[in-house]
Amino acid sequence: MKTRILFITTLFLLPFLANVHAQTETLTNDEVITLTKIGLEPSVIISKIQTSNTSFDVSTDGLINLSNSGVPAEVITAMMKAEQQAAAAEAEQQDLNDPLTPRAAGIYYYNPIEKDKKLRRVDPTVVSTSQAGGVGGALKGSLTGGLANQKVKSSLSGSESRLQIVEVNPVFYFYFETNTNPYTDNWFFATATSPNEFALVQLDAKRNQREFVVAKANAYGSSTGIPDKEKVPFNYEEVAPGIYKVTFEPALPRGEYGFLYASSLPSHYSNDKVFDFGILGGN
Repeated sequence: MKTRILFITTLFLLPFLANVHAQTETLTNDEVITLTKIGLEPSVIISKIQTSNTSFDVSTDGLINLSNSGVPAEVITAMMKAEQQAAAAEAEQQDLNDPLTPRAAGIYYYNPIEKDKKLRRVDPTVVSTSQAGGVGGALKGSLTGGLANQKVKSSLSGSESRLQIVEVNPVFYFYFETNTNPYTDNWFFATATSPNEFALVQLDAKRNQREFVVAKANAYGSSTGIPDKEKVPFNYEEVAPGIYKVTFEPALPRGEYGFLYASSLPSHYSNDKVFDFGILGGN
């Protein structure tokens, strides 16, 4: 009975195992020459090339050897095309990993350890509640009722960001664009011209939310905006037109953080997004 079950299971697994083998197999010049010599039709060999990982030698000497071995011209052409596509894909991936390559406006975390995708876009989180009517918004009426100084806070949902970073000295890149009519979701990077117009704050993590100060008020008046002592310092340099590298010295302590636009709010736009991340390392 056990033998029968094993046999049936093997029959079901055979297509899967064959597919895995096809994906891991690397086709070379020698394999193509062998397939040609056993009499396979050129169309079959070309199909094999198109569905396999390849590593062909298409140098002048390589092409001469292929031709002398009887490989048809259309197969050699398919081999050259496969190598061209592989080289283009590799170059494109290198460009995507190069921070100096222009890309969609925004803030990106640079992770040099990541092999295939070193740059990860920092997605913003929308402010869920705010006593001040929004980040950088004007206070509405008297918030303190004659009491002493009070901090007015905004909050983000959740106790931690989706982007968690192990490094205590992370590197970020800001990409800006010139656009007189920016889209609603990226106006920060069309209106601002450098990271100097953004502030970094350490968020006060609670059980189900993270808070940060947006204003202060008392019976005698109020002030809006991020207080200077609540801002976390960072360094930045322009490394290419419209591209800025942001670094930290000293290292960031363990906790939750967020970049937010801190300059005067342009008309027709709302400042309710925080580009948040967490630091897992440090003290």
